[in-house]
Amino acid sequence: MKIKNKIIIIITTLFLFSVNTAKSYEVTLPNFGFICINKVNNEKFEFIFSRNDNDTSDIVFRRIDGKFKYIGNVLAQKSGSYVLWEDKSFYKTTDFAWNLDKVTSTLSPIILSVGLDIEDKSKIPIKMTCNSRSIYY
Repeated sequence: MKIKNKIIIIITTLFLFSVNTAKSYEVTLPNFGFICINKVNNEKFEFIFSRNDNDTSDIVFRRIDGKFKYIGNVLAQKSGSYVLWEDKSFYKTTDFAWNLDKVTSTLSPIILSVGLDIEDKSKIPIKMTCNSRSIYY
């Protein structure tokens, strides 16, 4: 009888923890972020900042095809001045990053290093103006 109860408790516990588990690289709550618009090309970029599993560093998400997807880590920041973060999804072999000037709310693209130099650099957007806000999705 005791063994049967223990097995039921173990199965129930495993079921509860396996259903809809939260992952650190998935955004599920309203968060603080930036919406940047390029008025020349009608491009819109939305970014959200969050903490990783260990609560040790900031990670960045960008809206791609309607969903926020993990794109990289914050590389450097100075409170009230700037934030620099990588974007691993923009190019595959080129190290690409974004720099947000918090004073002027201007987002600038940056190429950190060129890998195989096989990607089209013409898709790099120009500087954009950003608005900070809570993003609901």
